[in-house]
Amino acid sequence: MNYKETMSRLNKSLNNIDSAYAKIAKNHGLTFNSLMMLYLLEESKNITQKQICDTLHLPKSTVHSILSDFIKQQYVTLVAGSNKKEKFVIFTEEGRGFFSKIFEETERFEKKVLSSLGEDTCLFLIETAEKLSGIIKDEIAEISDSEV
Repeated sequence: MNYKETMSRLNKSLNNIDSAYAKIAKNHGLTFNSLMMLYLLEESKNITQKQICDTLHLPKSTVHSILSDFIKQQYVTLVAGSNKKEKFVIFTEEGRGFFSKIFEETERFEKKVLSSLGEDTCLFLIETAEKLSGIIKDEIAEISDSEV
């Protein structure tokens, strides 16, 4: 197996997926990162700015900038969590209404794409991607440990 070529092909495929979401975001005046943040808000009942940073692997300044813009537009708000520092990011009614069109369009896109692959292939892809993710995390941890 040519490992370099395999990783290159895999990365190109994953970049194509990201590009599709970037195109959807652009069509709605958003960035890829802001669309991914909206996804997290939609999926989570209680999510903090730190959790968004950790999940999307984005700097706090980037997440704060996107959130600030959404707050100014009254699409999201911050609500108190279990302590003074913790604040959850949630949609406002206006934000939920505004972004629902984007979520519906994205859901149609995903349904069409995944239906074309079929349920068995989708399950195989998910299981393989999760396995790959675990292996990569282990290798990164090993690399990090050996550098110390």
